[in-house]
Amino acid sequence: MTSQPQRTLIGLTATFTAQPLIRPLLAAIEAAGGAGADAEVVVADYNQVHQTLMDPGSSFDRPPDRLLVMWRIEDLFGSALTAWLVDSGEPTELTDDVRQLGALVGQVAAGGVPVVATVPPVPHLAWLDPLDTRSSIRVTVLHGQLVAAFLDGIGAAPVTLVDLCALERRHGTERAHDTRNDLMYHQPFTGEFSRALGTLVGEALAGLGRPVPKVLAVDADNTLWGGIVGEDGAAGIVVGDSFPGSGFRALQQGLAYQAANGAVLALVSKNNESDVDEVFDSRSGDMVLGRASFAARRVNWDSKADNIRSIADELNLSVDSFVFIDDNDVELEEVRQRLPGVRVVKVSDEPSEIAELTATLTGFRFARVSSEDRERTGMFQVEAERRSAAAEAPSHADFLASLALTVRLFEPTEAHVARVAQLINKTNQFNLTTVRRDDAEVAALVASASHRVYAAEVSDRFGGYGLVAVAVVECGATRWTVDTLLMSCRVLRRGVEDAILQGIAEDAAVAGASTVRGRYRPSPKNGQVATFYTDRGFREIGEGEYDARLPLALEAEHVTVLRDA
Repeated sequence: MTSQPQRTLIGLTATFTAQPLIRPLLAAIEAAGGAGADAEVVVADYNQVHQTLMDPGSSFDRPPDRLLVMWRIEDLFGSALTAWLVDSGEPTELTDDVRQLGALVGQVAAGGVPVVATVPPVPHLAWLDPLDTRSSIRVTVLHGQLVAAFLDGIGAAPVTLVDLCALERRHGTERAHDTRNDLMYHQPFTGEFSRALGTLVGEALAGLGRPVPKVLAVDADNTLWGGIVGEDGAAGIVVGDSFPGSGFRALQQGLAYQAANGAVLALVSKNNESDVDEVFDSRSGDMVLGRASFAARRVNWDSKADNIRSIADELNLSVDSFVFIDDNDVELEEVRQRLPGVRVVKVSDEPSEIAELTATLTGFRFARVSSEDRERTGMFQVEAERRSAAAEAPSHADFLASLALTVRLFEPTEAHVARVAQLINKTNQFNLTTVRRDDAEVAALVASASHRVYAAEVSDRFGGYGLVAVAVVECGATRWTVDTLLMSCRVLRRGVEDAILQGIAEDAAVAGASTVRGRYRPSPKNGQVATFYTDRGFREIGEGEYDARLPLALEAEHVTVLRDA
């Protein structure tokens, strides 16, 4: 009789009675189809947050697969908060205690358990007039200091944050709180707010390890601006500070914000290219976005579905990572039918709804943004320069020799975990085993004594590619096994993969190993690396297993490899 797999255990520890959150939390996970859709929630004893964080397994029947930490300042530090309000002293001790709490949360996440933690709301005390300026301003300032201390304690640990303060602000403090239930059951929130909070944290849990959208493909006419430039002319389209153009300007501001925080903008418009360029040139004072804001553009009369697919090919991204924003129902429906993985968003004809459109893109809500994410648009634009140089070079070898390629191979730290996990979960083509790992699992491997994680940052004469390659190696006494080796398509066929494998081999030899073993696990998209190890002299010893005796000699002359001391 085969045993049934265990359900995903979500451990919940809170400073208040959290049972009312469970049903909406599970409903949100199920609706999102996220990791742990078949889940159960087990609640730790009331207000035992510190104890749970110091030993997560002790608060539940077994160590949790996910940990949800929810806390309020007035619950954990009520006495200290009251003393500060009455005595008007410095909150140094209170700040230190909150920083320590953040450190405990970060410690659990770094140890391999995916953690979702709430950011506390402004303290709500039944006996204190919230409009009493003798205290209200001080409490607001204190809240900011304590949130900063909490985040400082977490540091770079892979913690997904849910802003309970923002949710309460959106909902309204009076509608969120129930003083009677708080006094009777330590259940401070109304039923309506508990459902909203449960749903939000459920969405955060469902999103653990799930890639966020990468590309916002946007129309021009009646999207970036009001009107049709081909008919109204650049001077006649509506955009700027005055209503209704202010709605379109607000949409552009939202798109610019998303681009600054990891999304890539692509322009997809049925138009004459010269007309669109005239808008960017002659109305630049009214516009937020300019030509340089877009990593790719298709301004022509072709099908928008075809143009989106073309941009995906150009950027080496899956169409499933695209969001398409347009005002035309016919265009949206064609993309919906032909590219079902693309999320489509309709632009309203109401300026206030246009202004709020980017606020509805909730797929970005819990994204953890790396430095590479923030620089992504520039990287794609530089890549276009590389493609031009490659096309002009007499041969591929000449092109490689001209690049002045540098590979910095290093062991990532806690600060790199989010980017490493992002690559592990999104890379498909050059990925030898396609093993997916969330932030917490990556953090555990980085800290592991029996594994070594490698990361590679690549640059050339055109600029930096960022952190674009990852390897995870099991370090045995006589054999090192490459469990994971993956790389962004942007650096394919440039010798980066050989530099990484050579670095692993050299470290293995220094550690006393005599063999390096590589693994290949076929997937629907990684066929191009099926012969990766045999092409480099490895001997197949079993299905998907390849061995090579040390030392190896793989580095190409055109690559400069830097190793951290």
